Amino acid sequence: MVCIYHSGIEGLMFKDESIKNKIHISPFLLSIISFFLVIFVGAFFICTPMAQTTGQWGDFVDALFTATSATCVTGLVSLKGGVVNDLTFFGQLIVIICIQVGGLSFITILAFIITLFKKKLQFKDRFSLSQIVGAESMNQLAKFVRKVILIAFCFEFAGFLLSLPAFLTIYQNPWDAVWASIFHSISSYNNAGFDMFSTTSFVRETALEGSLLLMMPEWAYQYLCIITMLLIVCGGISFVVVIEVFTFKNPKQYTVFTKIVLIMTTILIFGGAGLFMLTDGMKGENSMDFMQALFQSVTLRTAGFASYDQASLSVAGKILSCLLMFIGAAPLSTGGGIKVTTAFLIVLTMYSYLRGKRVIAFKRFFSQKTILKGLSLTFLAFGVVILSYVICASIEANNPNYDQSRLTDLLYESFSAFGTVGVSTGITPTLHPASKIVLSIVMFIGRLGPITFFQVFNSKDSQQDANIRYVETDILIG
Repeated sequence: MVCIYHSGIEGLMFKDESIKNKIHISPFLLSIISFFLVIFVGAFFICTPMAQTTGQWGDFVDALFTATSATCVTGLVSLKGGVVNDLTFFGQLIVIICIQVGGLSFITILAFIITLFKKKLQFKDRFSLSQIVGAESMNQLAKFVRKVILIAFCFEFAGFLLSLPAFLTIYQNPWDAVWASIFHSISSYNNAGFDMFSTTSFVRETALEGSLLLMMPEWAYQYLCIITMLLIVCGGISFVVVIEVFTFKNPKQYTVFTKIVLIMTTILIFGGAGLFMLTDGMKGENSMDFMQALFQSVTLRTAGFASYDQASLSVAGKILSCLLMFIGAAPLSTGGGIKVTTAFLIVLTMYSYLRGKRVIAFKRFFSQKTILKGLSLTFLAFGVVILSYVICASIEANNPNYDQSRLTDLLYESFSAFGTVGVSTGITPTLHPASKIVLSIVMFIGRLGPITFFQVFNSKDSQQDANIRYVETDILIG
């Protein structure tokens, strides 16, 4: 697989200059291909008898859905018994590899391997890699990629050590507890949402009698929830922010990007928790407590774990959940969504327009290009979600195995898929195979971002248009 990517990055493996000049793959297309290959390789292995607890070949659509969900760090599961019951250790290992590769992105890992062995890259190769991994400078590419890998390893290792005491309370075999802790730490940090508690996640109210979740002592349960929330937040605030925070500089010296991410993350987490207490914390029977409200607010940052039954959410609670899922995490993180910086920019633009002022924050002016990109991303993303819902609703209308009274839950599922969140009202295993494929595509688009796909089709003519001046005009709006 590495050879394929080496050939994809211009001239990395070609010695013949004539061949090298003819082959050109844009960084955006390379990113799409990398995820595409990882998903299909992962789906094949998950489908094999070695990965299935039945010892037989599994359903390929379910395997493809699981591999897509893992690689796109979503957490939606179509396996009726969940990962822990339907997959063997080998199958679980494939899932966690897909999560790790998807969370950091294959290209980041490839760039790390190349720089580790001190391979000399040409200017075009370094430019392609720097665009994909988000390095600000080609000269900083190697240093940035190594920092990303180191940060991920440190957080995941710390998460493993901190989670282990909780898993030791429910497993008689210490090695089972070690594996469960490793799996949970990687899944939590990468905002994947896959867990070792069957299909109930952290929801005790829906757990079957005798399940591992009910066997866990109360202190261990609350402790594991706190560790999980910390890992989710650390994985979702961007590698760039983590690097800057750990330089221990004065917060006043933080970049505008870091300030926006930290402020928006704080507002969304605690503001979301407060709103969930209003929508679902005072409804009498089966009300949320504060810990569940906080966990719900954190996990919707594209993680996918749940400590409260999503099917029991009020209508207002589901609308709030969809909004938080749609916003998602920070750019250059393990999370999805339109990103907190986009949400910040859109709100700031509307506020500035209403006041008749320029778009300014932190004594910085935001360009029209950045604003248009943010607005385009938001409308494209919303269009993808609504289109997927319409298609899935049409498919499920003729599905005898699906409860027709829960068609609106498909919208919740669509938002969850696009935001690469993974929370579900429990309808995923009952969906028609065609709906699972649609949601797989939505997860794929959500992980890479709609703009990445459209950048592939950008023509060279668009660069020529930039040199042409047209007569400006206005039309009636509103």
